[in-house]
Amino acid sequence: MANVYIIGTNGTTHQMPRIHCRSEDKELQSLLEKNPDLIPGDQINPDDPRRWLLVKREMPVPDPNTGTDRWSVDFFLVDQDAIPTFVECKRFKDTRSRREVIGQVFEYAANAHYYWTKDIIQAYAEESSKCKGLSLDESLLSLQPTDEETAESFFEKVKENLREGQIRIVFFMEDSPFELRSVVDFLNKQMERSEVLLVEARLFEKDGYKVVAPSLFGYTEEARRVKRTVSVNPSTSRKKWDEPSFLADANNKLEQSSNEAVIKLYEFCKSAKCEIKWGTGFVNGSFSFVCPSICPRSLFTVWSNGSMQLNFGWLRGSETSETYRDRFKELVKKRLEFQIPENYVSKYLGYPVDVWGPRVHTFIEILEELLTDV
Repeated sequence: MANVYIIGTNGTTHQMPRIHCRSEDKELQSLLEKNPDLIPGDQINPDDPRRWLLVKREMPVPDPNTGTDRWSVDFFLVDQDAIPTFVECKRFKDTRSRREVIGQVFEYAANAHYYWTKDIIQAYAEESSKCKGLSLDESLLSLQPTDEETAESFFEKVKENLREGQIRIVFFMEDSPFELRSVVDFLNKQMERSEVLLVEARLFEKDGYKVVAPSLFGYTEEARRVKRTVSVNPSTSRKKWDEPSFLADANNKLEQSSNEAVIKLYEFCKSAKCEIKWGTGFVNGSFSFVCPSICPRSLFTVWSNGSMQLNFGWLRGSETSETYRDRFKELVKKRLEFQIPENYVSKYLGYPVDVWGPRVHTFIEILEELLTDV
C-alpha cells in the first residue's frame, strides 16, 4: 500500500508516519467493533457492496467432543444476504498470524453449524443491537433498507448458509506476512462456496490525528469467476416474488381457512389503489402494503406462511405519517384487541395467521377507515 500524506493549505504534503498497534484487543478489535465497515464491502462486491450486522464479538464455539465452549471467534457478522462471516484479528507481531490462525478459524467454521441454532444466532444479534440502543428489527432495516423480511426467516437463512458451507472468513490485520497472503489467495481461488479474505487495516498518525486505511487481499477476478460458477440451491436463494408465486406458495403452506384470509386481504390491497411491494425472501414470499399519502414505507407486510407484521417503526418522518401511525395503533388495539406495547412507535409487531386470519374482515374495515380519511 502507498504512503498516506496530509496536504497543507499551500499545497505541500506531509507524510503520516505508519504506526503499529500494541494491544490487539484495545486497538484492533475495538476499532473494528465500532467500525465494521472497515471490512471494505465495496471491494468485496463492487456491484452490491456488503453491509454488516454484528451478531457477537467473541462468539463462543463449542468443542465437538464435549459440547462445552472451547474457542471463540473474534467477530461473527452477517451481511445483507445472510452470509455468515467469521472475522479473526491478529497483530502483525503475533507470529501465529502466519499459519496457526488459518487452521484455527477453519476449525471454528467447521464446528459452528453443529451448535449454533437459528435461535442462538438471533438471540446474540438481538443482544448486540440492544447494546447500540436499537431493536433487532431496526438493525435489520439498516442492513436491508429495501427488503421487508422477518428476523425469523433471515436468521433461518443464516443457519442454512452455515450448514451448506456458504460462508466468509476474513483475517483482519494491521499488516500481513507474505505467506498468509499467498495461502489466502490460493484458498479463495479453489473454494467455490466459501470466501477467504484478508483485510489489512494500516494505521497512520501525525499531530494527534490517526488514519486507518483498509485494503482487501485475496479477491482477484479469477477468484470471482470461480465463485460465479457455483450452483446455488434454489431453496436458499433470494428471489423476487410476485402475485402468482406468492399465492402458489401460500396455497401450499396454509390450511384452507388461513389461505382464504390471506387472499381476501391481498384482494383488498389490490383494489385500494395504493402500492404493493413484493419481497425477496429466502423461504417465504411476502407483499407489503404502501399508501404513499401516509408514508413511503409500508403499513404492514404479509408472508406466504400467513404471518403478518404491523410496521409501526416505519411510519415516521412526517407529521402525517406519525398521525396515521397513532390512529392505526388505536384502531388495531380497540377493534382487534391486539396487545400493543407502549413503545410501539419503534416496533414491528408480528402476528400469526391463526390470530389475525379469523378477524380479517375487521382488519380490512380498519384499513378502509384509514384510507377514507386520507
